[in-house]
This record gives sequence, structure tokens and C-alpha cells, in this order.
Amino acid sequence: MQLGRICCMGERSRIMRGKRRSRLYALVAAACLALFGVLFLGVSVFGASDGLLGRITDPVTTSDRDPASDFAGDELQRASEQEANFVAGARQAAAEQAAKEEVKKEAPEQRPDEATAQPAIPSDTTMYLTIPALDLYDIPVLEGRTEAVLSQGVGHLPGTGFPWIVGSNTYIAGHRLGYPGTVSDHVFWGLPNLAVGDEVILEDSLGQTYTYQVSEIFEVTPNDASVTAPTGSDVVSLQRCIENYGEYWTPGPNWFVRYVVRATRVS
Repeated sequence: MQLGRICCMGERSRIMRGKRRSRLYALVAAACLALFGVLFLGVSVFGASDGLLGRITDPVTTSDRDPASDFAGDELQRASEQEANFVAGARQAAAEQAAKEEVKKEAPEQRPDEATAQPAIPSDTTMYLTIPALDLYDIPVLEGRTEAVLSQGVGHLPGTGFPWIVGSNTYIAGHRLGYPGTVSDHVFWGLPNLAVGDEVILEDSLGQTYTYQVSEIFEVTPNDASVTAPTGSDVVSLQRCIENYGEYWTPGPNWFVRYVVRATRVS
């Protein structure tokens, strides 16, 4: 019996030691788990805190910007630059226009050239001839070449131009001797005395004047009608008879050559 009690006591002692060992193991395991948890949570907390602080305190980098915000900013800047350029251009254009208007105000008003302006067309073709170098003033120029016409002054050759028609060759003929006591008396006697540059003036029945300057002098035969044709410019042709080529002062009786003085319009 004693032996059985001892065996029971020994068994009980082993059981107790096993329980104590199990508790110890459990405590150690729990302690290890607790230590591991503390270390893990500490690292996580510190990492999250550092990350949050970094996001708050670190400057914004290019990768953190909103692309839409950048595009809107660029468009706004571009629109502002375009508006500034437009305003500058408008101001410059206004200044240039003002300068042009100022020049117009200061410049004297220019009148159209009387030589090229289209005059009024008179219903009466009567004209008046003035040649200051020959002391001839307001000699009547009548239509026709009959003696009745020529005795009253000088005659305008029918079919030739008039000074109020652009590009005309106004052809006028007169006597070198004429009829005593009339306007025709020696009216064109002094025609050979004219020189290039001398002035010839015609006035129409409306009072419009046409000024010419002698531009050429030549002699032709009586049947040379080319001298009556237009020349391409406004001219007046004055004709008288002469005895022969280069013979200006013989009073007749043959009158074989036509002496022509042509003047070009200057105003």
C-alpha cells in the first residue's frame, strides 16, 4: 500500500510539473506575441505618420498637379496675350489713321488739271482766237472756209475737232492779206513770226478758255490733207498761204504752199 501511495504521489508530482511547464510555455508564447504586436503596430503608426507629414509639408511636385488645371491656366494666359496684342494693334491703327487725317487737313486742296478736265460742250461753235505775240485778240473763229466766213475773221475747217473734245486737232485757216476794212485784213500775215513756245488761246461761246503753246512749224502742199487729222493730243493748227517753200513775205499771186503753225494744249 505504501508503494502504491508513493507511486500515486510521484504521478501526481509529474502531472503538476507538466501543468506548470505548460503554463510557462503559454506565458512565454503570449509574451512573444505581445512583443511582436507592439513592434509591428509601432512601425505602421510611425510609417503612416511620416507619410502624412510628408504629404503636408513637402512642396507640390509636377506629378501631383492636375493636368486640367494646367491647361486652363495656359489657355487663360494665351487669351490674355491675344487681347493685349489686339488692343496694341487697334491703338496703332487709330494713330496711323489720325496721322493721315492730319496730313489731309494740312495739305492744300488740289484742283483738277484744267487741261484734262472735260469741259462743257457749247451749242454755238463760234470761238475767239488770241495770239499775244502777234497782237491779235478775240478774232472771231466761224465755221466754214468760204470768203463770206473768212472776211469776218478766220474759219474753222469743217470736219476737224474742237477744243472741248479731247484729242482734237482744231484746224483754223486765215488770210495773209484779207479784205481792207474787215477783221480779215492781214490777220495771219505775221504767222511766220511765231516761234516754238509762243502762246495761242481759244475761247468758246460759253467763256471756257483753252491755252496752247506753239510746238512745231512746217510747210505742206495745198492737197496734203494729213495736217488736218488728229495727232493723238489736243492741238490747234493755224494755216495761211505762202508763195512758195520758204517764201513768206511775197504778197502773191500764186500761193503755192500752206504754212502751218501747230500748238499743243497746256491748260
